[in-house]
Amino acid sequence: MAILSTFTIIRTISLFHITAAYFFLTAPQKLADQNVVFMLGESMRLPHATSLVKPSESSAFIGVVLAFLGISDLTAANMNEETGLQYWLAIVPARLTFLFSLTAYTYLFKEDGMFGSGPRQHGRIGENVQNSLVFSFGFFELAMWFWVFTSLREDRRRIVRKRVEQLKADEDRL
Repeated sequence: MAILSTFTIIRTISLFHITAAYFFLTAPQKLADQNVVFMLGESMRLPHATSLVKPSESSAFIGVVLAFLGISDLTAANMNEETGLQYWLAIVPARLTFLFSLTAYTYLFKEDGMFGSGPRQHGRIGENVQNSLVFSFGFFELAMWFWVFTSLREDRRRIVRKRVEQLKADEDRL
């Protein structure tokens, strides 16, 4: 049995999204200046996000999207176990695919990355995505949602085993 249940992990991620939304609305530089963001960015040789000195229209939009995501996930994490398990088993692989693609794109297409084009050419698609904050967010989200995915699979196995035992018990009664 796991230390934390799957739905507890999802609720924790949801509360993290709501907290991050608050900071994107009020003081986005606090998120961009976190030590872990700086260390991951430096280790991957990604530029630091400098446009988050004060709240702007783009940081407000990010905040609203994160708040929406957090509230909707928090609501979905409160479903009954079997319905919630089916819902999250359908959603989590799509999120993992998106987050893996985002994190890989941020790293591989950076200025000196494997598919990068040398010195920055302004106007490239996704140029603003290639920074330490986006990479750190994608990396930690990917790790957390992978943890959720493995926990969901364990829960599904446990529920199926319980159903099989219940069917055998019902069959033995007849």
